[in-house]
Amino acid sequence: MKQYKKTYELKNIAKDRLDGKYTNAILIFFLNTIIAGAVHLFISTVASTTINTIYFSTGSESASTVISFLFDLILLAANIVLSVMNAGITLYFLNIACGQQFMIRDLFYGYRTDSSKILIIASVMVLCQAVCLWPGQYLAQNYLTTREPLWLIYGAIAFGAGLCVYIPVFLGIEMSFYLMLDFPQYSARQVLSQCWRIMKGQRLRLFCLELSFLPLLLLCILSFGIGFLWVNPYMQMTYTYFFLDLMNPKETSNS
Repeated sequence: MKQYKKTYELKNIAKDRLDGKYTNAILIFFLNTIIAGAVHLFISTVASTTINTIYFSTGSESASTVISFLFDLILLAANIVLSVMNAGITLYFLNIACGQQFMIRDLFYGYRTDSSKILIIASVMVLCQAVCLWPGQYLAQNYLTTREPLWLIYGAIAFGAGLCVYIPVFLGIEMSFYLMLDFPQYSARQVLSQCWRIMKGQRLRLFCLELSFLPLLLLCILSFGIGFLWVNPYMQMTYTYFFLDLMNPKETSNS
């Protein structure tokens, strides 16, 4: 009979393993945030300038809406490319957990090795979020232009429905980058299907593990985001040990 580690055990192991390694672990998340933030800021600035220019020159709201939608697609594509760095973060923490050499340049692993496979997996993850959550966000945004409370209600309903779909689906593929690194011979499709298979019966356990970080995340918000510097590595290290425990649980006798 398989016996998996409890949430507090995984978190304690992660905390002990990160002892003395927080500086570089913080740095790799900091670099990821800075790069992603710079890309998002650039796209948002260009989008805002372009939309305002078109609106003032044509006076057409429909034209501005079309341009806004095009920039949303550009931002979506950028998120997919940026999500490739998540494979590098996964590799970095997996190396720490397994006692292998870990380096900051691991962050860019996905851009130099198995890039097409990683890009497909990243695309599935980002598109899953977009398809499930964007409709609610778009409906809610209509409130800002119309000031009609009904749009907020529509947005809340759509967002809630999307969240109900997104959570179980994403939990089923969340360990994909770990599985890809553990089985490099798998194609992207095999990684995603195998991840979905091994997560059957385990999604609730992973969900509860993620919920256990909520108090810390709230404290991070109260600290104006500074706490995320320490909490993000802690969470990632815990998810790493969740995967290792998932793939190699302790066997116990029924007798």
